[in-house]
Amino acid sequence: MRALLLFNPNATTTDDRVRDVIASALSSAVDLDVQPTKQRGHATHIVAGAVHEGVDAVFALGGDGTANEVLQALAGTDVRLGIIPGGGANVLARALGLPNEAVAATSVLLEHLRADRTRRITLGCAGDRYFGFNAGFGFDAAVVRHVEQHARMKRWFRQAAFVASTTREWMVGEGRDEPQVLARLADGSEAGPYLISMIANTDPYTFLGSRPMHVHPRASFDAGLDLLGIRRLRTPGLLRVVSQVFRDGSHVRDRGVDYHHDLASFTLSSPEPLPLMVDGDYSGEHLEVTFTAVPDALRVLA
Repeated sequence: MRALLLFNPNATTTDDRVRDVIASALSSAVDLDVQPTKQRGHATHIVAGAVHEGVDAVFALGGDGTANEVLQALAGTDVRLGIIPGGGANVLARALGLPNEAVAATSVLLEHLRADRTRRITLGCAGDRYFGFNAGFGFDAAVVRHVEQHARMKRWFRQAAFVASTTREWMVGEGRDEPQVLARLADGSEAGPYLISMIANTDPYTFLGSRPMHVHPRASFDAGLDLLGIRRLRTPGLLRVVSQVFRDGSHVRDRGVDYHHDLASFTLSSPEPLPLMVDGDYSGEHLEVTFTAVPDALRVLA
């Protein structure tokens, strides 16, 4: 079996020694090619070439951004994907049940590989970009945009940078007081406007340290997409929602919160361009984005 180990040399929680251990372990089971990424988007290019050459499995060592780039090239193929956590949150790997530590996850993936234990999962698509676990249009994406604009803060403070940016966007961000996002569902009905609109392909939406955030408690890799829309909210209400997100997901029944489950497709729009994020990565400014669930799009070792 031929396999590719793709790694992000700037991943926050791995180093050369860890990569060597992982490469050695994988080489015991497969004919392994090891390649680093050099810039944003490079992982997609490398994996697309490997797929064209007939690779059987791809192991992605890095954070959620690396995994997202890899799945752009693997969606719709039969190539196995093994995600090895090497970033800050590692949401996709953890949502698939893998340990949040690179060497331990590699051991589990090798067991799955030897037994050919795989599953096919739904992917989301925002416009023409796939995502594995979440997306956001508006507020959530503005937080990600701010973090990416302050890369040094992210590098030094990691997840604390997202907490700080969330506070900053809530207090002084644009569009905080007036709901702008309108949802158009597949049956032609409309919902909103929403102040906050968040999309998920699985639960949890993300993690804060070891704590999962159950923003969309019914979301699943085996169903369509879930959309959470919050119409209007003041700071005390936001704090209540946050506490419920970390506790039991009961916020979905709150007044002013709309929860749409298992959607095949829908469109979010705004009268002015808003930021979009997919799998924790900023993806530009848009007036309108169509989100689609793509069933059985990705074959993963899990």
